[in-house]
Amino acid sequence: MKASLHKAHRLFKDNLPSYSASVEEVREHIEAMFALLPVASDLITEEVDIHGMKGEWQIVPESREERVLLYLHGGGFMYGSIATHRGESSELGRAAKARTLSINYRLAPEHPFPAPIEDAMKAYDWLLDQGYSPKNIIIAGDSAGGNLTAALLMSIRDTKTPLPAGGVMISPWIDLAQSGETYITKEAVDPVNTKEAIKQLADNYLKGVSPTVPYASPMYGDLRGLPPIYVMVGEAEIMLSESLTFVTQAALAGVDIRFSSWPAMIHNWLCCHSFLEEAKAGILSAGVFMNELYEKRQPENQ
Repeated sequence: MKASLHKAHRLFKDNLPSYSASVEEVREHIEAMFALLPVASDLITEEVDIHGMKGEWQIVPESREERVLLYLHGGGFMYGSIATHRGESSELGRAAKARTLSINYRLAPEHPFPAPIEDAMKAYDWLLDQGYSPKNIIIAGDSAGGNLTAALLMSIRDTKTPLPAGGVMISPWIDLAQSGETYITKEAVDPVNTKEAIKQLADNYLKGVSPTVPYASPMYGDLRGLPPIYVMVGEAEIMLSESLTFVTQAALAGVDIRFSSWPAMIHNWLCCHSFLEEAKAGILSAGVFMNELYEKRQPENQ
């Protein structure tokens, strides 16, 4: 294993908390772990209030005023925040030449399903109310945020709200039933997740709701009518198989679906972009997709 990938493995193996710890301890530990990752010096942040929910604009020199990337952070629906994912979300915005809006959606177990989806929808509606064209909005997220990306797209479609330009799902956790074969075949090589820990996170979020409810596990949802989606996953992830299933189902549903699997990469490897070349390449890959969507819907000379 090359040194940079080993460093990514160690980041998680050395810093992930025990899931026997309290919710507060887990959240503090995760915040401290992600604080080890740098944020670009040219990033400007502006806090915003979204009807009582904290949001943050992340603006870099490349950001265009009319383009928005709505970013939904990962963390098993139980932890994570604007701060933990600021480096990743802002660099994805840079790659998209967009302003990033990141939000602190409510977390389980205090606020279980469907509270995070409601908060994501509130943020999208707020953007529309601010005058942003849906054709200039892209939704992205990693892990649980990848789940929320798909669930939000489904919710937007189902409420007949104008659809955004598309979505980016990074290492998405979209099968809370953990039915995929890679929960077994990849557990020995995944340094981030275990089936036992994922089961605990799912129970915290679902609170008795079936894990096959489509908004809870978009892999089981009706994907017809969704905008273009790019799914990215590492080949060392226990969540690999659910991405493969989702992509197949999306293609059969007529969605413009793009997919890439990254050899040897771990869960949400993009967070390691400051030292891992494959993470930098992953962000640029997402940027190519997002720029294609923005430019298709908003010609450069307008």
